[in-house]
Amino acid sequence: MKEAFGQTLMHSKLAIQEQTLDHIAKELHANFSHLVSLININLQEILPQTQNITRENVLETKSLAKQLMLEIKALSASLNTDHIMHIGLSQALDNELSRLNKKFEVTLTKTGEEYHLKPENEIILFRLCQEVLNNVIEYAGASKILVTLSFMPDNFTLSITDNGSGFDVEAALNNSGKKQSTGLINMRKRASVINASFAITSSPEMGTSVTINIPNPEKINTLAA
Repeated sequence: MKEAFGQTLMHSKLAIQEQTLDHIAKELHANFSHLVSLININLQEILPQTQNITRENVLETKSLAKQLMLEIKALSASLNTDHIMHIGLSQALDNELSRLNKKFEVTLTKTGEEYHLKPENEIILFRLCQEVLNNVIEYAGASKILVTLSFMPDNFTLSITDNGSGFDVEAALNNSGKKQSTGLINMRKRASVINASFAITSSPEMGTSVTINIPNPEKINTLAA
């Protein structure tokens, strides 16, 4: 009974989080994109009136504004649940990793005949991957990230490996109340909602590998290779 209540509570929390992310995504797209567009319009209007040095500055600023617009659109898409459900886990991860390519050597590999999982399962897997990637960016000091999707008939596996500083997993889990410990425990709980295991292997200076596994996954359809 207690376990069932815990699962229900976790489902509710995840639903609220997705609603919040959807709201943020829509706000980003509607408001920030509009502001960047206005900046570009203003720069375009003053461009003919500028001297050469100032003109170069304006052109550079226009380029930065355009880059900002693209980043906002990509971020908005990565937060939008409906968009992720529409394009699927594989494409969503591909898009997410493309955003990181400027700062990291990122590789996405796929094995087996690709298929879709239940949309809610793909959303949770994508959010878990986002959280792992955010941890890599914030803490690991890595230069390389490898994400692997394994589509086996009786097994689905998502793994994220980096070459960063690594950490003592057991010590982190035992350090109750700390941010790192809480984050790892929460990720395991979210994985359990979709009957997935969540395993992490790491040691100082040896990088980190996270593996999320779903045995006998419920497949929606098989994609063409």
